[in-house]
Amino acid sequence: MAEQILMPKLGLTMKTGTVLKWFKDVGDPVAEKEPLLEIETEKLSHQIEAPASGVLIKKIAVIGEKYPIACVLGYIGAAGEQVGAADADTAAAAPSPMPDAGGRVFISPVAKKLAANLGIDYRRIRGTGPNCRIVKADVEKYAASKPAPADSTPVYVPTETDEIIPYSGMRRAIGENMSKSWVEAPMVTHHVTADVTELALYRAKLNQGVDKSDKVSVNDLILKLTATALQNMPIVNSTLTDEGIVLYKRVHLGMATAVPNGLVVPVIRDAGRKGLLEISREAKDLAARARTGALGFDEMSGGTFTVSNLGGYGSVDLFTPIINPPEAAILGVGRIVEMAVPADGEIRIRSMMGLSFTYDHRIIDGATAAEFMASFLKLLENPSRSVLL
Repeated sequence: MAEQILMPKLGLTMKTGTVLKWFKDVGDPVAEKEPLLEIETEKLSHQIEAPASGVLIKKIAVIGEKYPIACVLGYIGAAGEQVGAADADTAAAAPSPMPDAGGRVFISPVAKKLAANLGIDYRRIRGTGPNCRIVKADVEKYAASKPAPADSTPVYVPTETDEIIPYSGMRRAIGENMSKSWVEAPMVTHHVTADVTELALYRAKLNQGVDKSDKVSVNDLILKLTATALQNMPIVNSTLTDEGIVLYKRVHLGMATAVPNGLVVPVIRDAGRKGLLEISREAKDLAARARTGALGFDEMSGGTFTVSNLGGYGSVDLFTPIINPPEAAILGVGRIVEMAVPADGEIRIRSMMGLSFTYDHRIIDGATAAEFMASFLKLLENPSRSVLL
């Protein structure tokens, strides 16, 4: 009997996966646990392995389309074996049916959205996907065959000198995740300029006579102090669920990291229970492997709070970071700038850093957010004591 190839569930927050490529064609022999196809979630790409040995007898999943977890992507069976219509109908790859004069209409989410944007009644389109499903290419072909209305808005057509970068893969996943966060969470951002003179001096002392690979960065110190601040105020280290607000007892600290094709968020587990040097070494390791695509799914999921540090670029003071769902807040870190600051009746040159704290107002009130930032500023002002907490 044919074996189903299913969309796996990779992590608690995963709901769908996008098919990037098939490694086998129909009729090709397949060995158990051999990579069959590649999918992508909002976190990373992942290869799905064959659940059994045999022959790839049917493909249902279409490259570039998104499918829910546990849906049937294809079948493995014996050479010449056919998949019955009843089996094909059970494939979750087929979208929810919609009533139509001619019966049921199947259309992928991407194709449906494109049709809506183009003002096209997709019920007039003949689908070429599995089960006569309408896919993106069908909508594009239909749109190209129809003349634009006389009063329609002109559409920009790229010239030969323009470059088109596909909005797909990680870039699309990031965009959809951030759009979802922006729509669902009522976000508020507090900005403050922090005096990090003592932090810079403390870092310099720590790094005296130390090999470059073991030196502590400003970001390492920020991560350590953030973990301490979160332990002191659990409401910030939380999430909103159907059951209520979950206050996490442990701090799993995400660190937003730029990679060649987008952004990933490696997670330092139990950051609140780790010392500065341990956090420093782990942060360096995670960042290095993130840039080479060597991180596993578990290393980029399960975060309870995220730090996004743009200070290293030297061009950003303050910004508005977007919450990484399902977390309740995120801390944005800007560059360090030498500034003239009045203190004790004198003007002194101090090292100042821009901080931006964005929070979900459903969970955290403005006063609570201000209290959290006040406690964080105190930690920055006395780092030699703070790292011991």
